[in-house]
This record gives sequence, structure tokens and C-alpha cells, in this order.
Amino acid sequence: MNPKKNLILLLVLLVAGVGYYLYDVKWAGEKKAEEDRKAKILKGVDSKRLMRISLQRKEAPFQLIRAEKNWRFVKPVDALMDEDQQEIVIKAAADLKPHRRLGKMSDISEFGLDKPRMTITFGLKDENEVIIHIGDRTPTREFRYASIKSNKSSIFTLKISDINKINKKVFELRDRAIVSMEPEEIQRFVVEPKGKNPFTVVRKGKEDWEMTAPVKDKADSTEADGVLSALKYKKVLRFVKEDPKDLTPYGLDMPVYAIRLFTDKKDKKDKKGDGILIGLPTEASLPVRQGKTVRQVVHYARRISGGPVMLIGNDVVKDFPREPFKLRNKNIIDFDVDHITRLKLERTSGSIDIKRLAKKKWDMRVTRPGGKSVQVPSRHKHIDDVLWDIKWANAVEFVDEPEDLAKYGLAPKGVNRVSVWIKKKKEGPEVKKSLTLGPLTGGKKTYGRLDGSKRLFAFDKKDFDKILRSSFQLSDRRLAKIEKEEDIARVAVKFPSGVEMLFRRSGEDWTIKHPSGRKANGGAIASLLTMLKDLEHEGEAKEGPRDFEKFRARVSLEDKSGKKFGPITFARGETKDWMFVKEGKGAKVLRVKKSQIGPNLPGSADALLEEKKKKAES
Repeated sequence: MNPKKNLILLLVLLVAGVGYYLYDVKWAGEKKAEEDRKAKILKGVDSKRLMRISLQRKEAPFQLIRAEKNWRFVKPVDALMDEDQQEIVIKAAADLKPHRRLGKMSDISEFGLDKPRMTITFGLKDENEVIIHIGDRTPTREFRYASIKSNKSSIFTLKISDINKINKKVFELRDRAIVSMEPEEIQRFVVEPKGKNPFTVVRKGKEDWEMTAPVKDKADSTEADGVLSALKYKKVLRFVKEDPKDLTPYGLDMPVYAIRLFTDKKDKKDKKGDGILIGLPTEASLPVRQGKTVRQVVHYARRISGGPVMLIGNDVVKDFPREPFKLRNKNIIDFDVDHITRLKLERTSGSIDIKRLAKKKWDMRVTRPGGKSVQVPSRHKHIDDVLWDIKWANAVEFVDEPEDLAKYGLAPKGVNRVSVWIKKKKEGPEVKKSLTLGPLTGGKKTYGRLDGSKRLFAFDKKDFDKILRSSFQLSDRRLAKIEKEEDIARVAVKFPSGVEMLFRRSGEDWTIKHPSGRKANGGAIASLLTMLKDLEHEGEAKEGPRDFEKFRARVSLEDKSGKKFGPITFARGETKDWMFVKEGKGAKVLRVKKSQIGPNLPGSADALLEEKKKKAES
């Protein structure tokens, strides 16, 4: 093979490849970009080069300039621009382009361009400004006629929807945050309600806060973050006066409330911050939807850094903390429920000692005063519930310096005691945490104290009752102790009419053994089993309307191993909240909640059968 010839062929291929890249890739892309550039009013200028936007119109003209970080108004007010609106306006300005070019026109007054309805000016870095005159609507009322000042007679149309992204009210475009500080940069804030002691919280981590005054305590992070979020993201409803000389008419000379925000954790001379002052309440008619206004209670307010007097909503002001308690952490014992190895509830009537045997298995022993310990079957669901109730029980009051414990029902000692044993790791230590609770005060709340703490707390009656449950409430009271519905292999149902039905599981379906000739309604049987799996009684019924002779239904179950459940007989007759049952052949009448049964108990044999298909008419 000729090496010289091969070299020539290689050079030809290389030249062809370069030509393809230049003509079909690079230059074609540049040509398309040039066409797109010409299609835009701004000649394809990058939005980053946009330095000024002004809108001249009959009502409320404005001018915006690019500042160091954000855009801001210089006319008619000195104010920051809303961040979301800023993005919309800048994008709309950069993308503004003609919908249709009409060409040169001798009389621009026919298009309303001799006296434009509005003029938009775009100031560009290192380039001449672009001035767009906007005139009348087109006959379709979807567009407006427009021209560029440097070429007034060349008319084109712009979409009104594109124009309206810029042609907005100043109030809509300006920053309406109550305080324009990012929540993440605030390290400390002080709340100052008039006539009360101020209180301070300090950031301890990304999601943790601590109260440092008037007491040192863990703060409620959700509440603390909520204050900062409200100041940043709740909107001002109206600006009343831009730069008032006299604050007295608004009650801002002596504010009734203040929140001071700081970017440092300690009181330093070079601290940076802002905040809000709240003045007098008033009423104002405010828009709620198009054309509709409602008179509302609002409050005069002003940033600590100065600026306009504004109106903020009553709902915002009402939610601000007035007492230190609102910002304090109200959780008393914090733990992971899965780490609990033991729970003990002690009352004057006896104690309940519950020890974990396995993941969802517990040993519960009940001891009466002076009596022996008796084992009672427990149900994991109820024990899990009470552990969550202890974890999430929130204090409704704190007493930081209690003087007389007897006043709170805790002397000489409390009448109730709750203890949990926590083990975070399999080989780690087991830590016991206990709290003492006094009796209910006025039937509304109970005072308590965590072991090792001087401070007292109070729980309301609802939490008191949920925590100090009885052994009966924690026991396993299910009528059919089914662990898994799919383990049930046989279902027998009898009705007072004498009809007896027998169903057997066949994979995921059910077959009917008696009466034959019909197809089982698998969905109805599944609903019945789901209900029976969780159905538990609430104790013996001493009285109530019930008829076991003409019962509703009698259900018996058998699992794959041959274990039998029932029969459970559902009596005819009920009250508003209760139905009545008998378990097995016992004489005890038990109450069950109607809400647990719902529509899942079949009222007749047909409810457990598929409907017969009607024969097609000839």
C-alpha cells in the first residue's frame, strides 16, 4: 500500500470533518442563536447585563436598579424588590419578543403610539438603553402594538400576558416580608412584650434553640423557627406611610410588642440585626378575592431598622409568643420508643410492671397493694401507644422555683409514678428515667417532677389519663387473637334464619363448601377477618338491648394449624356506641364499640356471596 496515498486520504478526511463541524455544527448553532437574538427586543443581551428597568405609565410609574445582591426600587419608593417577582420580571424582560411585525407605518397614531400608554426602558451595561413604547390593544385584545423609540415607525405586536409580567403594581413587586432577614442567619432573638420581662432564645445548632433568659432551658425549636419564618414569609398587607416623622398616631412611639433579631449569639457592639415593632390595632378593608374586600383587624408595625409604617395581619400578631412558656421545650422525657426495655406505672391502687421480651412481645405483671404479682396478657399495640403518649406528653405549665410541694400535691410524696428504662444499644447501659405525678387539681391538670430536677411541670387531664392507663386498658382483649389474617383457613358463619355457611381458603381466594353452587365473595370475607383481627371488648355489659336468640351472626374460625377461634355471637340490638357479643359458650355479655365493627359484619348470607349474573335477554 502506498504510504503517500494514505496520508493524502487522511488529510482529505480531516478537512472534511473540520468542514462538517464548522458548517453543520458550530456555524449552524451560531446562526440559530443569531436568529433568536434578532427575534428578541433586547437583541439577545444576557439578563445579567440588565442594570435598570423603568416603567413610565399614567398611574404609579416605577424604576428598578440592580443592587449588590437584589434588585430594588429607586422610584416611587426606596425599597427592595420581592425575590420571586424579581425572577419573573427579569426573565420576562430578557425574553420579550415581537409576536408579529407589521413593518413601517406612516401614521403611528392609529396604533396609539403617538401618545403611548406606557414606556418600558431597559438600561444595559456597556450598551445603549432600549426604550419600548406600548400603545393600543389589537382587535383580538390579546396583543398590544409597540415600537422601539429609535425606530418609532416600525410597528410590531407584543403579547399582553408578557407585558403584564412587568406591568404590575408597585405593591405587588416590592418586598413585602415583615423583616427581610433570612431565618438561617439569625442566631439570637429577643421578645419584648410591653409591661412584661423580655425573653431571649439563642441558636445552638441548625435545628436546636436554647432559652437563656429569664430562665435557662431548652427551647421549642418548632416554635422558635416558626417566629422567624413568620417574620420572613408572612406578607405585609398594606404600606401606610413610607417615612413617617411622627410615630405616635400608630402607637409605634411606645410599641406594645417587639421582636429583635441578631446575627450574633452574644451582645456585641458590632452586632447586625433588625426586628419588628408592633403598635396599635386598627381595622382596614382588605381584598380577599377579585373585587371583594373584607374589613379586618390589623396592626400597625415598623421594622426596627426604620422604613415605612405597615399593616400586618391579626393572625400573625396573635401567634407571636407573649410568654416565655410558649418558646420553652414542653417535652418532659425524650426517648426512642424502640429503645424502651421496661415500663412501670405506679398508683395507690397498685402497680403495673411491663418488661420487653422481644420486639413486639411483653410480660405484664400487676400488683395490688399488699398482694401478689399476677401476670396479665398484654397487647403490644396498647403498650406501644402508652409509650408514645409518655414521649409526646407536653407540659402546660412550669414552676421553676417551687416553694411548697404540698401545694402541688407532691408532698410528702406524689401519688403516681412513671418509670421507663432506656437502652439505646444492645451492649450499652440501661438508663432509668422516672417522673412523679400528683393528683388531678380541680379535675383539670396534675403537677409533676422529673427525678433529679427542681422544676415542676403540669400535664393536662388528657395526658394524665393517657399515661396512667389501667391494666385492663393495656391487656389483650381481642375476641379472636389472630396474628395474621392469611393464617385463617376456615370460616363458618351462621345466621338466625338457620343458614350455615362454610368457607375454605384456596390460595388467595375462598371456596364455599356449604351451601354449594354459589361463589364466595372474597372481598366480604377479607373485610370480616380484618375486623375480627382487631375487635376487642371493653368489658362486661351489665345491661343494654340485646337479643342472642335472634342474633345477627355467629362466626367461628380455624387457622392452618387447626387452632379454633370462637364462636363469636353478635346479638341483635345496640345502643348509639355499643354492640353486644358473647365469646364461646360463656354466659358473659361483652360490650364492643360499633365503630370497630362498622359495615364489615354481614347482615345476611347473600352478603358473603357473589351476586348471580342475570341471564342475557334473548
